[in-house]
Amino acid sequence: PVKAIKKEKEKEEKKFANRILFGGGFGLGIGTVTNISVSPVVGYAITDKLYAGIGMGYQYLRIKDYWEVQDPVSLEWFTKPRTANIFSPNVWARYIVWRNFFVHAEYEHNFFTDKRYFTNGTTMRIESETRKFNVGSLLLGAGIRMPVSDRVSFVLMGLYDVLQNPGNPYGHSLNIRFGINAGF
Repeated sequence: PVKAIKKEKEKEEKKFANRILFGGGFGLGIGTVTNISVSPVVGYAITDKLYAGIGMGYQYLRIKDYWEVQDPVSLEWFTKPRTANIFSPNVWARYIVWRNFFVHAEYEHNFFTDKRYFTNGTTMRIESETRKFNVGSLLLGAGIRMPVSDRVSFVLMGLYDVLQNPGNPYGHSLNIRFGINAGF
């Protein structure tokens, strides 16, 4: 009886471990707009069709010639880049609606640190300041998983921020994500 209980416990632990999902995505864009991002996730298969989990995103953003400022002495115009660091913890849920097609819902809270340039009329100089702010986003959409093996899949999805809070990192555009998951 002790061996049978031990085997049953090992079977349950294996079953639990097989329901855990790991993965995430990454992004790289270099040019006038440089965008480097990484977004690991971990989740759990609540049922064979419903998954839920948490994630953490990080994004570095640099937009060349974003800020246009005028030197108050020479009256010459200059452009300066916008640089930002964005941390985005999130919670998400995914439901398989048919075969490898799924719907996805995700709430993330974006914490921004960016640099702003301006003309200071008092000191008569171009100055900069670091700003910190945060904004929530509720991303809804759909996607497809493309299995590579029994436990590994590529994932492609399109998400839209339905909250549209001022300062959200998505604007009024569809956010396309590509990643890999083990366990989904």
